[in-house]
Amino acid sequence: MNKEARPRNKVQESERALSALDRIDRRILNLLQRDARMTNEELAQRVGLSPAPCSRRVKRLRQEGYILRDVALVDTAKTGHALIAFVSVELDRQREDALAAFERHISTQPEVQQCYFISGESDYLLLVSCRDMEHYNDFVRDVLAREHNIRRFRTSFTLRRVKYDTAVQIEE
Repeated sequence: MNKEARPRNKVQESERALSALDRIDRRILNLLQRDARMTNEELAQRVGLSPAPCSRRVKRLRQEGYILRDVALVDTAKTGHALIAFVSVELDRQREDALAAFERHISTQPEVQQCYFISGESDYLLLVSCRDMEHYNDFVRDVLAREHNIRRFRTSFTLRRVKYDTAVQIEE
């Protein structure tokens, strides 16, 4: 690929990847995001294909990285992890090696469900799932308080989940 054809940023990369998909590929992705247990026969019928070409498309979408994995979404309250915290983390040093070290460390913590490198006053936003306040306190003391590069962190706890969706709506 020549230099001019290479995407210059993530937005261009995303637009190029999306433009490589036709209407049927996009429909497949939208449907599977809602129900990954749907049979290939049902999926094929809903997108207007016969089963074999539909199966080949799904396989290609997996191989090309559009479909990352299939998961089961569990109810956090029913599984004993009812306390959800959003933690804003500000680091002392933002050198690449310091950022990478923080990301490696935080990625190993089972309580951290999501971690985003963000712009603004904080460097990272964590979504942390714990059983209760005591569990969260243990997480803070064992993980955050021992991380020498954290200048400060601020926590907001959820009072009630208003919306929860994992699907990314892809324009068909």
